[in-house]
Amino acid sequence: MSFDQKINAFFSRYVLQYKKKYSKHYYYIYADYVELLSLFSNENFVTIDDFLDRMEENLILDKRFLFTNEDDEDLENETSEEENQNDLDENRAELNDLKQRFAESIFRVLSERSSLFGDDYPFLVEHNRVILKDNTNLTNRNKVYLCLLLCSSLDIFKAFMPYLTTEFEVISYHALRNFMPPHAEVKSFGKNSDYTGLAKEKIEALARDMKIEINTVAFSQISNRNRQEKGLDLIAWIPFDDATPNMLCILCQCACEKEWNGKLAEAGRYNNYYNFHRQKPLSSLFIPYNIVGLNRKDFIRNDEISIDAIIFERKRILNYLENLDFFETLYSYRLVQKCIDYQEPVV
Repeated sequence: MSFDQKINAFFSRYVLQYKKKYSKHYYYIYADYVELLSLFSNENFVTIDDFLDRMEENLILDKRFLFTNEDDEDLENETSEEENQNDLDENRAELNDLKQRFAESIFRVLSERSSLFGDDYPFLVEHNRVILKDNTNLTNRNKVYLCLLLCSSLDIFKAFMPYLTTEFEVISYHALRNFMPPHAEVKSFGKNSDYTGLAKEKIEALARDMKIEINTVAFSQISNRNRQEKGLDLIAWIPFDDATPNMLCILCQCACEKEWNGKLAEAGRYNNYYNFHRQKPLSSLFIPYNIVGLNRKDFIRNDEISIDAIIFERKRILNYLENLDFFETLYSYRLVQKCIDYQEPVV
């Protein structure tokens, strides 16, 4: 099926459904959901009540969700609170208050995003209402934001997963290129690799470009038939004009899945393949989620970041995108435009 056929099939009468339940403290995921509601509502406002209605229709706001602690372990293994829930169940006012407070907390996140992203934010947030900006006022930077929103919602856009994940690497490449100084080298090594051939051939070619020796023991353990050694999507380094392999190097992984923290250590495996001198490469992870805030001193889910790494999330990626001519050539741009033009049918 062609890309155009997939778009036509997906949007024939699409109604946004969200049935995957995450812990309440993953509020950035629920904020993304409200943005998707607003995107598909087109010129219509999405209110707190609209959000609550959808959450209840999709069985998200059940008693277990509302009464559990913020801890994931409590969410999965709730036992001690169950004995008290019968009494709480009888108090409908308290139940409704919990729902309202949860929804209001998500809308506060959206209000903060509006301030955080400024003109790059494609939505208007006011009086606990969210609406997509008028199409004529949407810039390409707004559309990149929407593209990152789609990339963070692969569970909804499964039909377009190959396009979104591949082109998220393209967007990440341009952000990394602008982050690094002009004389740095930046290469793609994942789905859009600058190198051809088998995995070993690509690794050898990259070693020649970096003027660095290969660790033959680790290298020998790669299958001779392997075409893509996982773990490295982008690499950047600042070269010197001598032959000593002592330099600043960044190994980057791009991850769109909700459990992106599981990808943190993958790029580091390339430390084993090359003999760097006196300075190991830095690890970096590109994700399409928004995990920084206006005044936060750490990342959302900071306790789940298991290694020292430079994280490029939604805000940071947008900060380092300049010339966006490349974006209009992507399938993702066409998908974003279709989402903007589409209006969810009333059901």
